Amino acid sequence: MGGGKVDKPKILSVDDEANFTDMLKQYFEPRGYEIDTASNGETGIEMLKLKKYDVALLDFKMVGLNGDEVMGCIKDVSPGTTIIFITAFSDSGKTRQSLIDKGAYAFMEKPVASLKNLEELVNQAANTVRRSE
Repeated sequence: MGGGKVDKPKILSVDDEANFTDMLKQYFEPRGYEIDTASNGETGIEMLKLKKYDVALLDFKMVGLNGDEVMGCIKDVSPGTTIIFITAFSDSGKTRQSLIDKGAYAFMEKPVASLKNLEELVNQAANTVRRSE
């Protein structure tokens, strides 16, 4: 490996709110990130079978497969992908702790207060994986 800058992480966003995934694309793409979006868990899993992603941003409550079910599939299909949940679902932290215990890297609440903070979290998550490989 030569010197130079580290590639930006490849991101997959799985969320049934098109406005949210559009906002993420509008933020990350101009900053040099490759970000693909899926509007449901089934599509997200199919995308993961075709391409390697460093980070998956998952909603928890979706039509069809919920985020925790998608996370289970990601662990099987693409174990190197780090998972960050971004959701409006709240139950006093019980679900958050359960998802972290099952292997999620982090959990953010919607609405996302700062896309800059999300970007930093994505980079930290991707770098954690790269160091462990």
